[in-house]
Amino acid sequence: MYCSVLPAFREDTDWVLADIGGTYARLACWSAPAGRSEQRRFENADFGGLHEVLAAHGKTLTRPVRRALLALALPVTGDRLTFTNRDWSFDAPQLAARLGLETLVIVNDFVAAAAGAVAPERTAVSVQQGEPRGAMRAVLGPGTGLGVAGVLDGGVTERARVIESEAGHMSFAATDDESLRVLHAAQTAWGRVSWERLLCGSGLAWVDATLRGSRAIDPPARVAQRAHAGDAAAMAAARWFSHALGSFAGDVCLALRATGGVYLAGGVLAGLGPAFERAAFRDGFADKGRFRALLEDVPCWRIDAGDLALHGLADIARGRIGAPGVLVEAMRA
Repeated sequence: MYCSVLPAFREDTDWVLADIGGTYARLACWSAPAGRSEQRRFENADFGGLHEVLAAHGKTLTRPVRRALLALALPVTGDRLTFTNRDWSFDAPQLAARLGLETLVIVNDFVAAAAGAVAPERTAVSVQQGEPRGAMRAVLGPGTGLGVAGVLDGGVTERARVIESEAGHMSFAATDDESLRVLHAAQTAWGRVSWERLLCGSGLAWVDATLRGSRAIDPPARVAQRAHAGDAAAMAAARWFSHALGSFAGDVCLALRATGGVYLAGGVLAGLGPAFERAAFRDGFADKGRFRALLEDVPCWRIDAGDLALHGLADIARGRIGAPGVLVEAMRA
């Protein structure tokens, strides 16, 4: 059953937490009294489906855990779900029955990451100084895809709530000659071009090759390595990526009126490291005409953590933050 806001669960409950994106699956056990166990990582390409990944993790446990909270890279709309960047589909009640689960909860992977990103104990690096004003914040993360979510503060009496989004699939907008060149090349390659096509790991690699005028596409990690070594072409690709991410983030900020702040996460930024150009990001972020002054005062932070989704899942399980998702509970006799 789809819930616009999942209920809070019992504090003493043991859970399997799973963050399963397009490339990797990260799983751990968690309970409020004991905290989180060491996470285990699997490569999705080694498995034929979601059930196999969860079963493989189950075999590593000393005792079965009957409750699972999954953050998956897909739109969470109902019981029948299909991954966005992987050829996996499943039925949530059937999955719960097959795994012998009493409770199965499924949220979008970036909903979980957003819950983890805004936790007060998170360490954040400033990308743009500003004064948080307002109850809405935005979280963006370029990785295998491009995740976007809003977080609405609850004030004194209510818990904060994650607002899910598929904004990464909006149409890419070019704002300068170089971006028009990228857009035209991308249209030739794919037809319609979304922001996610370009603001992700494979997008960074494709932009690097396009700006070099080459058909040879380096892996994203290699592009980052070249940028770190001072390679001019890779640095240009990183600069373009940084500016484009800023432009997109500024649009998301306006759409949500996320004047409470913008958080940047995701594996691509972690890989780029110092090659991510904060000045280029800020230029793209604030370049919104009559709203430049508003956006120049919105604080932006970069979150460097590989366990955001697992951390966010724990906060969802303990009821610290509300989130939309699918809830399946076994019938009791």
